[in-house]
Amino acid sequence: MSTPDSPSLSADDIAAIIGNLDEVADRARAAAESSGRSGDDVRVLLATKTQPAEKIRVALEHGFTLIGENKVQEITGKAEALADLNPETHLIGPLQKNKVNHTLRHAHCIQSVDNLPLAEKINNRLDVLDETIDYFIQVNTSREDSKFGVAPEDAEELVTATRELGRMRLRGLMTIGLPGSSPEEIRPSYSDLRELSEKLRGAGVMPAEATELSMGMSNDFELAIAEGATIVRVGSSIFGARDYT
Repeated sequence: MSTPDSPSLSADDIAAIIGNLDEVADRARAAAESSGRSGDDVRVLLATKTQPAEKIRVALEHGFTLIGENKVQEITGKAEALADLNPETHLIGPLQKNKVNHTLRHAHCIQSVDNLPLAEKINNRLDVLDETIDYFIQVNTSREDSKFGVAPEDAEELVTATRELGRMRLRGLMTIGLPGSSPEEIRPSYSDLRELSEKLRGAGVMPAEATELSMGMSNDFELAIAEGATIVRVGSSIFGARDYT
């Protein structure tokens, strides 16, 4: 893997990011193998909220190709600076209907579909563009009022409805886990998503190939992998604390 050319970052900055990337990849692989799966079954998504393009380039040039942004304006704001590296970009935060057009210019996948009007808006715009996009259904397995996502008991209805939209390809389910202080508190958010996925695929509600589970973040991604995660969204463990200034 090449050494990134990031003049605004020091050699120590670059080395720290690369070291963190390798550590997270090793931990994810070990967690997958401990759960009886191949290490290749789990992808690390770089959660790049508030992170500058210079830091993201370090990770992309080190071989990590999957990035996720919480806000549409961050996807569009960094797209030109990263275009030569052609990352696979996912929107992992909530999407407002009035920002669908901007999202579709740069995102390869929308992980945060949680209502039918939004899905219809996306599909209608894709009709105009004559394009398709991958998506996940976001499920609020922690049942927190502050979280986006469809309630687990309503997921079947939403999945059924969105599958009628011909421009969208369902890849699986996504959730944001409960920010608990112990595995006993956190684990149910992830096991519930896995069980819901198995139920919906077993009943033919979701296609058999829609096996993806996007769940787990810096503080609990190994636990999420143990419960079946195929994509883990890791940011601060790689880039350090977010800068909200």
